[in-house]
Amino acid sequence: MKEIIIDGSRMMQVSDNPKILVSLKSKIDFSTFSNSAKEALLKKHFSIHSYRDFEQSHGDKIFGIDKVSDSFDGFYTNKKKQAFGIKTADCIPLILWNPEKIVLFGLHCGWRGLLSGIVEKALSSNAGIEVTHAFIGPHISHKHFEVKNDFIEAFTSKRINIDRFITISDGKNYMNLRSFCEQKLTKYGIKIINESSPCSYEKNDSLFSWRRDKEKSLRNVCLSWF
Repeated sequence: MKEIIIDGSRMMQVSDNPKILVSLKSKIDFSTFSNSAKEALLKKHFSIHSYRDFEQSHGDKIFGIDKVSDSFDGFYTNKKKQAFGIKTADCIPLILWNPEKIVLFGLHCGWRGLLSGIVEKALSSNAGIEVTHAFIGPHISHKHFEVKNDFIEAFTSKRINIDRFITISDGKNYMNLRSFCEQKLTKYGIKIINESSPCSYEKNDSLFSWRRDKEKSLRNVCLSWF
């Protein structure tokens, strides 16, 4: 991974096939642009054909899989030069693909999305069974992701045991989102290209965090396309 600057906007470049970029805090911040401005910037520098991101609601609707919806927490494409963005501010941006085929998913994976089964929904779809690789993007690390008992009960009510992903420190519960996500991917035999992910809470100089900044927080945008 390396940092690049595109017309004043800082980006972390993750991969070339597919192209994966993560917007970073900048004086000219990519996340503040309109969709048309984002598309124009990416067309100028990467010759993409189109760009889209979506209203997200911590659900399981996937653009390209589900029918028309007011919000989508994921996308699927099988076309080249169609760029998409997943917006996060502590949740996991999860990119899934097959480098030998034009199969690309992006998922907004907070705890509600993971609980609702958005990963399984993508990977069990007709296109999803072709997925071979994954990138787990920047998100809040377990030592900063404190959760309450009602959080744990939400999983228990669906008969999902998350004990192995919970640590207790000073009487408080902390959840490891990455490990929970990894477990899901491993079941499908998917190769995760990064062994660790930057913590959005700790990286104040480069990443936005809702837990840290509350209403002042903007969004990190994870971009991807073939």
